[in-house]
Amino acid sequence: MAQYNSYKKIIPEDQIPDNQITDANLQPGAGFCFGVQYIFNSRGQRCHQCANNGGCCCHVCGRCCLWTVPDKVSSVTFEIWSGGGSGGGISCSNCCSHSIGGAGGSYAVKQVSTAPGCEYTVCAGGTYRCNRRYECAGGMGCKSYVNGFNLSNFCVVGGCSGFMCHSSWGPQTVQSCANCNICGMFGSDYGVMGATGYKSGVGGCHCRRTSAFSGSGAMMGLEYKTAGSDSWCTCGCYTSYPSGGGQSGVSTYCGSSAKCCAAGGPGGSGIVKITFS
Repeated sequence: MAQYNSYKKIIPEDQIPDNQITDANLQPGAGFCFGVQYIFNSRGQRCHQCANNGGCCCHVCGRCCLWTVPDKVSSVTFEIWSGGGSGGGISCSNCCSHSIGGAGGSYAVKQVSTAPGCEYTVCAGGTYRCNRRYECAGGMGCKSYVNGFNLSNFCVVGGCSGFMCHSSWGPQTVQSCANCNICGMFGSDYGVMGATGYKSGVGGCHCRRTSAFSGSGAMMGLEYKTAGSDSWCTCGCYTSYPSGGGQSGVSTYCGSSAKCCAAGGPGGSGIVKITFS
C-alpha cells in the first residue's frame, strides 16, 4: 500500500505559469461562468396599495429589455411569469354584490443552447389597468415572452380577469373554465397555469357568510381576500405582486341604501428569471 510520503509532490516549477492560458485557448463554454438575472418592474414591489393611495400608476407596468449573452456562456434558462388579471367592479345601486377576483399569471420555463454575444428580447408582462376599474369584467394580464437566438414563440398568456355582472350576486361559483379555458403557455419545456379566483357563500343582506379571493401566480402562493360581511363598500385595494390576480370590488349595502360603486383593483405585473452558465 502506498504511503502518503511516496506520492509525488508538486513543486512551483511543475505548475503552469500565470497568464499563459487565455480565453483564446479555450473552447466555448469552458471555464466557469454562472449567473442569475431578473427582469421586472421594480415599482411593483413598492406600491401594493396604489388602488387606494393613487399616484403610482406604473406599479402595474411591465418591463422589456434586450439581453446580451455574457462571455463563456453556452446555456441559458428562461423562466417567465405573466401578469395577473384585474378584479371586477360594480357600478349598480340597490344591490349587494361580491365576486371572484382576477386569476394569477401563468409560468413557463425553457432551456436553450446559446453563445456569447447572442441577443434576446425579454419582456415581463404588465397588467391592465393602472387605476380602479368599475366595469363588471376586469382586464386580462399581459403576456410575458422571450425571443432570440435559438428561441422563438416562447411566451405565457396573462391571467384571466375577475368578473361580476350587475346582478345582485354576480356568478355563484368560481370561473367556469381554467383561466379562460385557453392555452396558457407556448414553446416551453414545462409550464403551469395560474390559479383562478374563487368565492363562497350565499348570504343575504350585507353579504354575510361570504368570502372572495383573487388567484395567485403560478407557484407564487400569494392571494388576497376581498372584504366580506358588513364592509358596506370596498374597492379592490391590493396589487398582488408579482403575477397575482387583482381583488374585485364588493358592495354590502341592501335595497335602496346601496349607493356605492365598488371598483376592482389591478393584478400584479409579471417577472422573468434568466439563469446562464
